[in-house]
Parts: sequence; structure tokens; C-alpha cells
Amino acid sequence: MSLKTSFANEPETSSDDVSTDAAERAWVDRVRAGDVDAFEALYRMYWQRLYAFAFRYVHSKEDAEEVAQEVFFRIWRRRVHWAPAGAVRNYLYLAVRNAARDRLERAAVARRWRVGQVEPGPEIQCDLEAEEFAAAVERALTELPPKRSAVCKLRLIDGLSYAQIADRLGICEKTVETQLARGLKALRDQIRQAP
Repeated sequence: MSLKTSFANEPETSSDDVSTDAAERAWVDRVRAGDVDAFEALYRMYWQRLYAFAFRYVHSKEDAEEVAQEVFFRIWRRRVHWAPAGAVRNYLYLAVRNAARDRLERAAVARRWRVGQVEPGPEIQCDLEAEEFAAAVERALTELPPKRSAVCKLRLIDGLSYAQIADRLGICEKTVETQLARGLKALRDQIRQAP
């Protein structure tokens, strides 16, 4: 008769979890070395689950696909430095959750931005206020540094994605994200100060 002891805070791990973790750790090492087959195996194993997980956040098939693809694209692009702490599956789900939340936040910012650009209605006063607001935004955009202004215009006016802006301007997506965040803050500050 075997005696099994367990502790309240000790997670139960099955031998399947341990072997899966070991296999995934081997994939990480192979992916870091540039092994496309290992990357594809990881992709095939998790693509459907991550897509379904992303869909629960974004409620759009297209957005869920883009979120999952973005996570895998980032892994491959930064594979040399990819070193997930803990279980690989936990890293993947966390990355998808964060990417989905970022996408939702960017969409909310874009909606708020577009509200200021839409004509508020037939009333003359509202039309004048909308025109004044649009003029204030245009002035504020011209006062930004050139790269920041270009990023803001491409995102807010042309509606390009971070990846499209990065490709068009020859910069990385993180730079797009940083420049856009700084640009939006400057625009908000300048528009608030406008008479």
C-alpha cells in the first residue's frame, strides 16, 4: 500500500505535464537555434487553442487570427532572445491575452479619435466646434517631431496597423507603439490648451 501525501498549495503535476513541458522546452531550444520544423510543430500544436482563446477577448474571427499570428510572428522574429519563464503554454496564453488586450485598447483609442472627426450633426454650433477641433488637431500634428507626426497620421488618419506603419517607415513595431503613445499624449495636451 502506497502512501500519498499532498500539500494544499502544491500543484498536482502528472507525468504527461512533465513530459509535455520537457518537449516544449526542447522546442524552445530548437526554435532559438532557428529550427523551422520545431517552430511549425509548436505552431500546429497551439494555433487553434490560442485562436479560440483570443476570440473570447476580441469577439472577431479576423482579429483573433491576427492576434494569434502576431504572437507567433513575434516569437519567430525574436527567436534568438526568446526565453519563456515557466511552461511554454503559459507564456503563449499570456502573450495572446496581452496582444488581445492591446488590440482592444488600440481600437477604443481609434473609436474615441474618430468620434472627434465625425460631424456631430446639422446644428451650426456643433459644426463650428468640430471644425475648430479638426483645426486644433491639424495644428498639433504639425508641432510634433516629424517621425512622431508621421506615425500619428498613418495610424489615426490612414488607419494603418502598427506592422504596416513599421514597414512603411522602416522602423520596428515597438518604435511605432512608443511614438504613437507619445504623440497621442502630446496631441491631448496641446488640444486641451487650445482656446
